[in-house]
Amino acid sequence: MNNNLYLDKAFELVKWTDGQTGSNPAVGCIVVKDNRIVGIGAHLTEGEAHAEVNALNMAGEHANGATLYCTLEPCSHFGKTPPCTQKIIDSGIKRVVFAVRDESLHSGIDDMKAHGIVVEQEYISEIYDYYQPFFKAKLHKSPYTILKMGVTLDGKTADDRDVSQWITNDASRNHAHRVRYANDAILVGYNTYKHDQPTLDSRNYKDKWIRKVVISKGLFELNDKDDNDYDKSRLIVVTTTEQSIDGVTVIVLTDLHPETILESLYLHKINRIIIEGGMQTIRSFVTARTFDEIHQYIAPKILGGSSKHQFLTTDQPSQMSEITDLSLVSVKTFDQDVLLIYRKDDVDVYRHH
Repeated sequence: MNNNLYLDKAFELVKWTDGQTGSNPAVGCIVVKDNRIVGIGAHLTEGEAHAEVNALNMAGEHANGATLYCTLEPCSHFGKTPPCTQKIIDSGIKRVVFAVRDESLHSGIDDMKAHGIVVEQEYISEIYDYYQPFFKAKLHKSPYTILKMGVTLDGKTADDRDVSQWITNDASRNHAHRVRYANDAILVGYNTYKHDQPTLDSRNYKDKWIRKVVISKGLFELNDKDDNDYDKSRLIVVTTTEQSIDGVTVIVLTDLHPETILESLYLHKINRIIIEGGMQTIRSFVTARTFDEIHQYIAPKILGGSSKHQFLTTDQPSQMSEITDLSLVSVKTFDQDVLLIYRKDDVDVYRHH
């Protein structure tokens, strides 16, 4: 039986629901009997039934003697929902095949085996890579962090008058909104917030409530666009200055080191975050090496001018002994634009296969 075929189908369900499951990972599940799919399921939103439960409910009595394929190891603990392993045992499933082991939780594999179920892991790199942000946030208590920027061929994010609209094309920007949808928050510095007045949402995908995070050293003042209850409720201000802003979440820290900021945001249920500007904010995360991926949208344009808006430039002296190694994980094209996705080489959780 082709394990990869059914796991790939289960992973399609994950892609459809990515970004809508809150602090839980998106999971897909397929139940197969006599070479026929009898149940499919996805985890649709935090607090509701897991993918395995939805698939088994669809399969009904056909689950008895069937094989269950799941992108992530079935859970065996009581949380907001009962353990999936017990549902699997009660349904009469004879075989379970999963792609990624969840070593952050107690495993129910032995329990399933004790009830006569054959349990197998089928490693698939694409599915493993998908769960990296979930594992990283959960184990390190800090959001998985993406540095994202649209740049010209000569690495500029804006001209010398601070104008940045538009470097990349419509297709690139639409893709960036889909990436935003999969994340919990978007972070910028206060100067960018005041000057650009960015919406910081996934406006092409309206149904996602994304937090907008602003780093502010001093007293914070709302921009004109955020003077409403909805945007104020999305807003988190991270600052070192004690203050209260009606309708806004304010996090007061002793320092604004990137690692401290991220750890504080994790406590507010932010597991995945995008850092989008401005340059000084991005440079602080680069200098501190406090990021997991870089998403660089490159437009076939040459802007010239000063290094004021040069992407990834730092003010620190450089030494080859302190180089940050990155791995290229994806290359995509959007008309004439190119998206390069790099991951830090030290981002590798659960490489067991």
